[in-house]
Amino acid sequence: MRLFTGLLWFFYKIVVAVTLLVYALTYWTPSAHWLAGFLMMSLPALLTIHLVFLLFWGLTAPRRALLPLFALIASFPFWNRTLQVGHSQNEAATAIDPENILEVLNYNVYKFNMFAFRSGEDTVTIAATRRWLTKQSADVLCFEEFYQYDNTPELDFRGLLRKAGYRYEAFQKNEHQGDSPYRTGVAIFSRYPIVARRDTAFSGQNGLVQVDITWRKTTVRIINVHLYSMALNLSDVAAQRQYDGLKRETETTLRLMQRGFSKRGEETKVLEQWIAGSPHPVIVCGDFNETPYSYPYGRLRKQLANAFEDGGLGFGFTYRCLPYFIRIDNQFYDKDKLKLLDFKTLHEVKYSDHIPLIGRYMLK
Repeated sequence: MRLFTGLLWFFYKIVVAVTLLVYALTYWTPSAHWLAGFLMMSLPALLTIHLVFLLFWGLTAPRRALLPLFALIASFPFWNRTLQVGHSQNEAATAIDPENILEVLNYNVYKFNMFAFRSGEDTVTIAATRRWLTKQSADVLCFEEFYQYDNTPELDFRGLLRKAGYRYEAFQKNEHQGDSPYRTGVAIFSRYPIVARRDTAFSGQNGLVQVDITWRKTTVRIINVHLYSMALNLSDVAAQRQYDGLKRETETTLRLMQRGFSKRGEETKVLEQWIAGSPHPVIVCGDFNETPYSYPYGRLRKQLANAFEDGGLGFGFTYRCLPYFIRIDNQFYDKDKLKLLDFKTLHEVKYSDHIPLIGRYMLK
């Protein structure tokens, strides 16, 4: 027994050393290398290990329990990114003139499930989505994986939103679409005039769209982002029952993750430049395809405040598929020029594999 606990103590000290490295990478985000991405992603698992060892050493060797206790306390800077328990609906915001509030909604709409609609497998979801969109009161709508097809009334979301009051729009331009009747990718719709716009495509439907809107006699810059997609088939990994199949799917998944970490690191540097070059108050929202313990999240957090951290509630998970318990959709904002009134994760809206977010802001 003594030999076993001795070996366990030795290996646990190695885990603590790795944990401190992960803390440093996550807090200072010095590198966009894919290896750093894998290490930072492991932070929740490491915290779980320390919690288990805190209980284990507490029962078997209480003095050794001080080390996992230290490791857990040292993780304090990341608690705010994980769980919010003190925020609730800002009652004072109800007394504010709605004209002084800028409401922004972002939603990865998964192309409005148009594949299932066109095949006839599911015509209910797209009808429900259209009804939901017409009821929106947000001033700005930011969509990732937007889909528009002019020749099919059910897929004419552009016309639907215009009728709902969103007269101004900006799309990510994709060269391969040309003059075709469809559009896909990143899009922004606004009730307020768009006085300037900018966009860039990364790959496929991923990219950035930036608009300057006139609101309250000032200009606010909205950036909608969709970073390199995960494209992971975790359900295929989970479904494997044979070793060869499991090995093959796992290797494929790890290669995709490696490529994703590298691509999103490159794209984040572009996004940072766009934010730094803004003379106006900035709100950045979108699908980052990264957890709160990642290079993109950490880099943006150095420039802007995160709306979930300042006004969210619970864990704020935003993805409905495997691995489920992750928050990859966000809103960031310029805390020096804007005040966050409240922020919500709309779990009741189930028309996509993502969950929409809505934040309400006012000028300071």
